[in-house]
Amino acid sequence: MKKLILLIFAGILCQITFSQSNVVEFLKAGKSDANSLVRAYLNPYALALGDGLNNGWYNSAKTHKLFGFDFSINVSAIQIPNEATTFDLNELGLTRLTLEDPSKHIAPTVAGTDVEGPRLLVRENGKTIASFNTPPGAGLDIVPVPMAQIGFGLLPHTDIIGRFVPEMKYDNDGDEMKIGFWGVGVKHNFKEWIPVLKALPFDASIFGSYSAVNAQSELSLDPNDFSDGNVKVVFGADQNQMLKFNTKTSKFGLILSKKIGILTVFGGIGQSKSETTIDLLGKYIIETTYNINGTDIVTKDNLDDPIDVTFESTNLCVDAGLRVKLAFFSLYGSINKAEYTSYNAGVSLGFR
Repeated sequence: MKKLILLIFAGILCQITFSQSNVVEFLKAGKSDANSLVRAYLNPYALALGDGLNNGWYNSAKTHKLFGFDFSINVSAIQIPNEATTFDLNELGLTRLTLEDPSKHIAPTVAGTDVEGPRLLVRENGKTIASFNTPPGAGLDIVPVPMAQIGFGLLPHTDIIGRFVPEMKYDNDGDEMKIGFWGVGVKHNFKEWIPVLKALPFDASIFGSYSAVNAQSELSLDPNDFSDGNVKVVFGADQNQMLKFNTKTSKFGLILSKKIGILTVFGGIGQSKSETTIDLLGKYIIETTYNINGTDIVTKDNLDDPIDVTFESTNLCVDAGLRVKLAFFSLYGSINKAEYTSYNAGVSLGFR
């Protein structure tokens, strides 16, 4: 299971690189425009991953008895809404880039269709010195996030929930990729401490969690691949090109549940937060040659660690679900609304 979890994260990271050539093509437009394009293109997957990491932490407000435990495996499917599958280039405030065809200004995001977007022109002193299309989408508007976790009743009316996958390495077309993940959650049934509430026929708990994914991938880039007429890319002497990806999430709120025979109906409300940072590291020199009044002008734009984008989301989150208990294991499913709508299903095994 741990390999499956990290393989999914690795797949998301590979898509987030969305083609090393596109990353470097963007740099020809300068650091500001490149960051604007990366942010608009990757936004849906970054926010979906944050929602996915905050899902599946509980399927009941009831806590374990002391030293009780359960092991759960679940998968969240985060639905990217249609409006997040494209973005409007005219709304990015681009400074060095212009549209080749002003009527074609809607581009696919990473969650959009697998078709190249509009062509952009890099302009310098009124001259077009380079051009490129915005990248195609992945053609996938549902992001799967699998998870495995274990919960223990280590304190009275309190569960400690842990998620952990040690750092693993993968080969990404000859480049080394490293990914690691961990998370911790706490669920406390406060109702058991309040005599008036204790008699009520349902369970109520407060819940909080924090999780983090850390990943990085080496980049093997050939400067000769990026020569485009009057523009070429020269990599710095250190050759330390690398992509770093980090996501941190937190969630807290109230959980209610009611057990009716083998069925448990549960729901929660609270706040869901996520922050994802993507950094392209290394030295990149963009060398531009253009002619003014018969004189060749050569400029060099030295870009150190040129891509640094952050995706943040803070939302009221609500979820509702149903669990069916069969002997020592349970099946459960729920629907969640935070930044996006997601669907969660899983199985747990344990002793309360």
